[in-house]
Amino acid sequence: MPSTFTISLYGPPFLIGLALLWGFARILYLRQTAGVSVLAVLGRKRSPVEICAGVTAVVLDLYLIARPFWPALDDRVMMQPHGYAHWGVALMAVGILIAVISQVDMGRSWRIGLPDKLDEDQPLITGGLYQFSRNPIYVGIMLFVLGAVVVAPGPLTIASLVLTWIFISLIIRAEEDFLTREFGDAFETYKARVRRWL
Repeated sequence: MPSTFTISLYGPPFLIGLALLWGFARILYLRQTAGVSVLAVLGRKRSPVEICAGVTAVVLDLYLIARPFWPALDDRVMMQPHGYAHWGVALMAVGILIAVISQVDMGRSWRIGLPDKLDEDQPLITGGLYQFSRNPIYVGIMLFVLGAVVVAPGPLTIASLVLTWIFISLIIRAEEDFLTREFGDAFETYKARVRRWL
């Protein structure tokens, strides 16, 4: 059985790899089986918030992937080691699981970014994890980043947590404005019944 040190060092890159593999497989599956272009961000200009959120995610993921191969990196980013880092890996795994289940719950409606408009037959998703949170994918992302803070506490991961929270909050507002325009009273009723986060 691997040591808790090994889990805390190699667990995050493994989970990031699994999440990327899942994401690419899901995109290909939806494209081939339902003819859905998941990448709504392609073909349109991304907002500064989307760009900043993406850069924050890439920087955090690259740091977590590089840690096992560049041991001095933790010292350079002033990471504070501790004996409970493996619990952060568990939190990261739960975050990924929540995000994956949420994507499956969305079915053909899952998109990355906001499209210009919805497809004619695209429903408002209110079942599955969406009956407990209006944004379970973002809940999963936040748990993942919080887990990264537990794995490698320091200025880089804490800044990633704060920035991710800020950027996701702004993205959620834009998405809710879009859903209000597209679904009107149905979304307002759902919004009154289900909390934004938990």
